[in-house]
Amino acid sequence: MGEILGRAMTFFLIGGWLTGTALMWVVATQNFRRVDAVLAESRPELKQRISPMPEGDARLVLRLLASELNRFYFRAWGAAQLVLGGILLVLIWWTFRSDLRARMLVGSMWGITAVLLFFIVPRLVQLDRQIDFVPHVPSPPQIVVFWRLHLAYTLADLVKFALGIWVSIRLAGSPERFRANQKPE
Repeated sequence: MGEILGRAMTFFLIGGWLTGTALMWVVATQNFRRVDAVLAESRPELKQRISPMPEGDARLVLRLLASELNRFYFRAWGAAQLVLGGILLVLIWWTFRSDLRARMLVGSMWGITAVLLFFIVPRLVQLDRQIDFVPHVPSPPQIVVFWRLHLAYTLADLVKFALGIWVSIRLAGSPERFRANQKPE
């Protein structure tokens, strides 16, 4: 009975990790898109409150808020992934004992998460705060570095997601998952 629960929890955690990652992609992009959508709405109360601000400042302030929210979400999600991935590694070690590749795949996902959380995200946050109020034309050197790191983060996150799909497919087809249901010979 314990192995069946372990298998169920393994699939639940992998699914949660993949779902959370996909949701973060949506949140990160939509936070910025919502700024322009909110400003485009014809809400009289909003127009009245932002009308004393110089042209473009309301958008700048709302984009700063979106940036700060994204910074928080990515740090919090990174920490949550480390916990989730650690639990998942233990579960896979216990439940799929003979599947070294599955452990290596989840370990790689965990390692990617650690590198992103401890090295890439702090540098992105630092650079992003430096360019929050800087005109982007001409491009300051921090913007170039920021976008390179952003690309590195995105590619690493996509690799991590692909590894999660791979390990899910691998474990779903694993003969070990049926072992607990087999009758003794």
